[in-house]
Amino acid sequence: MEEKLKLWFESLGDKKNPDEFDAKQLMALYSIQTPRGKRLGPLDGLDIQGINPPYVLKVCSSDILHKTEMQGVILNNDRESVAHRFEILRQRFPQEHILVEHQAGFMGPEFIIGIIRDPVLGHAVMVGAGGVLTEIYKDTAFRLAPCFVTDAADMIDELVLAPVFNNFRGMVLDKQKLAMTISRVSQLAHDLGDRLSQLDINPIVFSEGDWMALDVKVVLEKE
Repeated sequence: MEEKLKLWFESLGDKKNPDEFDAKQLMALYSIQTPRGKRLGPLDGLDIQGINPPYVLKVCSSDILHKTEMQGVILNNDRESVAHRFEILRQRFPQEHILVEHQAGFMGPEFIIGIIRDPVLGHAVMVGAGGVLTEIYKDTAFRLAPCFVTDAADMIDELVLAPVFNNFRGMVLDKQKLAMTISRVSQLAHDLGDRLSQLDINPIVFSEGDWMALDVKVVLEKE
């Protein structure tokens, strides 16, 4: 893993922080699922080969962390509309990359998995209610990183949302797989050590039998 992380850092080039595509490449190193997608440069045309509809289009820049507020996300694109909407996003952000992805369907609520760095205790992993209302729900649990899968399962049980894993209204959500994902994120934080300042997977959702990270932000420490 050390060699793979070295190659990942080298792939960032001169960027101070990874963009969303880079961050999702990091997720792949730890077997954390993300939607199939492509990053298209400022001079690239639309390329959806190998990506199934519906599509989501996003501005992809390490300098734009709040894409929705900047009108940098266009959802629910089919094969007929995606080219026109790609040009709309290109006009809004002519100098930035555009990320085109399969827009995953999912069952149940959205969750967040995050990493914060305490100057004394080091990295801690967090899980909680996710999506755009994360700050309102404030339904979270924490452990120091790295943590075992059993610790991650205990974190899930601490949440107000925990009953959704007990076949709530017919939802079939895999708590064990979510716990495994939390543990992998905590190991990622441990492996990156002092180079990692913050990480947010929000939302992560249960889609097609696994937990899928729909949006990922990674902030590195300044060297």
